[in-house]
Amino acid sequence: MATELAFHREIASGVSPEAVWPWPDDSDDCHCLTLRYSPNDETGTGMAPALPAQLQRAVPRRKAEFLAGRRCAAEAIRRLTGQAIFPGMGDDRAPTWPEGVVGAISHSGDRAIALAGPGSRFCGIGIDIEKLLSEEEARDIALQALTANERHNLGNDIDPFMTGLIFSAKESLFKALYPTVKRLFFFEAAELSGFNAGGSASLRLTADIGGEWCAGREIAFRFGHFEGFLLTRILLPH
Repeated sequence: MATELAFHREIASGVSPEAVWPWPDDSDDCHCLTLRYSPNDETGTGMAPALPAQLQRAVPRRKAEFLAGRRCAAEAIRRLTGQAIFPGMGDDRAPTWPEGVVGAISHSGDRAIALAGPGSRFCGIGIDIEKLLSEEEARDIALQALTANERHNLGNDIDPFMTGLIFSAKESLFKALYPTVKRLFFFEAAELSGFNAGGSASLRLTADIGGEWCAGREIAFRFGHFEGFLLTRILLPH
């Protein structure tokens, strides 16, 4: 259940979410907000919602990233609707967005980010933020996140950027589709099918996810960089 609160821009910490758009296209009436936070500060900074029951016993880092992500989401919603609403957490731990809004939240390191757009235009939105991978990290992730076909196409030498890009895009895909299909699916359910160094690429579903999301369906995504992080984003129009 979403929690509506008065949201003051002058917050106690003096730190408020920052608007960014690191992708090579227009915003399509969406709003993207990011915030740096202390991973060990379980109280959060500035105004924040109460922690849901599922997180009451979580480690401080998990509490901090939740609060930072919800603050970004509330500001994105405020810019979209005029009302700052902190998305709650459903039984499946996914964010619960207010009526008429779709969005997604991501965290990495000390950075949280949220993207929200109008439900009248989009049936799903996905966003993911990841630190750039080392070669060792890329080798480990490639075995989990890349299909055999993707690993073959990348060649024998693991490319940290491309590995991280595919991993991040699939994370964004899950966040964009899960609210509609309401089922879990994993990394092998999609493969990279197109890439442009200018910041656009695509995934192709390799399995039937549910409804209209069948094997062979192409889904475009965008990627960009922000302060040393890789950002991917998916907008699914109606």
